[in-house]
Amino acid sequence: MSLFQSVKLALKQLLSAKFRTFLTMLGIIIGVFSVILLVSIGEAISKNVSTQLGEMGSNLVSISFQSDNPNEKFTYKDATSLLKESEIGSPEVMRNMEVRTGDKTATKQVTGINEDYVSIKNLELISGRFCSAVDVQYAQKVTVIGSEIAKSYFKNQNPIGKYVQISGARYVVIGVLKEKGESLFGSADKKLFIPISSAERLFKSDSIDLYYIQTQTTEQVSTTVEQTKEKMNQLFPNDKEAYTVVNQQQALDTFDNITKTLTLGLGAIAGISLLVGGIGIMNIMLVSVSERTREIGIRKAIGAGNRAILMQFLIESIVLSLLGGIIGILLGIFTAQLVTAVSNFEMRVSASTILIAVSFSMFIGVVFGVIPAQKASKKMPIDALRAD
Repeated sequence: MSLFQSVKLALKQLLSAKFRTFLTMLGIIIGVFSVILLVSIGEAISKNVSTQLGEMGSNLVSISFQSDNPNEKFTYKDATSLLKESEIGSPEVMRNMEVRTGDKTATKQVTGINEDYVSIKNLELISGRFCSAVDVQYAQKVTVIGSEIAKSYFKNQNPIGKYVQISGARYVVIGVLKEKGESLFGSADKKLFIPISSAERLFKSDSIDLYYIQTQTTEQVSTTVEQTKEKMNQLFPNDKEAYTVVNQQQALDTFDNITKTLTLGLGAIAGISLLVGGIGIMNIMLVSVSERTREIGIRKAIGAGNRAILMQFLIESIVLSLLGGIIGILLGIFTAQLVTAVSNFEMRVSASTILIAVSFSMFIGVVFGVIPAQKASKKMPIDALRAD
């Protein structure tokens, strides 16, 4: 019997018991669907993280400072002393403050920055201007607001030139940021940005928690990191654990490793459901062998060999798992496209993921189909013909 005839016979046999065939395939369908969906989620997270970190460039060094000692603090003046002539830097100090305009009051995140923050963070304006060096120098009460703040507080009005009260102090709106969406570092759309010098007065503290240094080239990063660590050691000789100096590429590599591990873990979890589906196929095929004992006896009596019987049941098992795999893949692709369409989370099913899912489903069909196929092929013709 040719391979084509064996496949045709397998399909005919499976279609003769449609409901049982569907229930048997269900385990494989769910397994492959889970593999496709979970691996795609992992890859989407990895891509999203890489994109967000990559937007700030690989020539960025960040210094974070956290000390349990109240007498030790990292100030804007300390941070600027770390810069070389070829570098730019910006602080980022944040507090949740009460923001009010008109009759609307809510708690929002207010961030103290300087004039270089906009280029370091790749922010864009839709109107107005960003904080300038003069604003920082003279502690001007000006603010740049995110797109959601503009919509929430000013609705259809032009916010430029209007005032908001931050913790009771009046700040004039000088700029509105272009919508950027959510990121690992929060959403700039929901923040208000004020000059660092104004933030020091408003927050009643000159301590900063984070400072960014941007070098001209990626090659300068490693040197900057080493020099920064040396200067930080000089600033805080008794508390070297209070600060962390990280370059953007290291952060990117770390997140990349984490998301790859996450993707493998999600794939492994989904793979368990495939194994369960394979056990289901084996059980049903064993039942099928018992039910078709007379058929096996008749085929052997008219000349079919053990190999032919083995191949028939093995092909049935493979066809069963392959059909289930195809349905699972189609469901996975459809769900990924649906998630992408209704949310900002972009999911794409890669060709490699599909190939892995198909290969694994066929592997399951072969592995869990061998035992029933061998059992069928070893039946003696006379014993099979005697069966009821």
